[in-house]
Amino acid sequence: HRHDAAAAGSVLLTNDGILPLEPRGTIALIGAFAEAPRHQGGGSSLVQTTRLDTALETMRARLGDAATLTYAPGYDAATGEASDAQLQEALAAADGADTVVLMVGLPTSFESEGYDRDHLDMPASHVRLIQAITARHDRVVVTLSNGAPVDMPWADAPNAILESYLGGQAAGSAVVDILFGDAEPGGRL
Repeated sequence: HRHDAAAAGSVLLTNDGILPLEPRGTIALIGAFAEAPRHQGGGSSLVQTTRLDTALETMRARLGDAATLTYAPGYDAATGEASDAQLQEALAAADGADTVVLMVGLPTSFESEGYDRDHLDMPASHVRLIQAITARHDRVVVTLSNGAPVDMPWADAPNAILESYLGGQAAGSAVVDILFGDAEPGGRL
């Protein structure tokens, strides 16, 4: 499979037993990375993809008629910034869901080979989204897309955290495969 390498490089940081997910009920997928994946770095590491799997398309196909999928971007994929309206839309998409999958991490504006980072923070909008969703829901999985370390003061709040790094053009399908137990996150701490 094309996405074996992406799954093999992912690390399951925490899991209280929520994973693997069952394809049933209502699953809310929140985060613009589900639709516009952060799959590679910038600058000289940029490659032209032959095809780009998204978690949104893959999850929609994986669930079929077995479950209901709701989606909201929650933030701008390129900048990481979010309006209050985007946050409210995300909360509305998550309301009534049996499980919420939050896709967050570092947008391209936060890391590049062209400049040094002066902090380890994720965008404030991503942290706000995690805090708001975990305050209202007791079944939340966070997936991270990032090419460098991030501070996670919220790490105790979600039921599981999957670190998928920058998994290349098949990253979206690899994340979905891991979430439903079709692939193992092969990375180890």
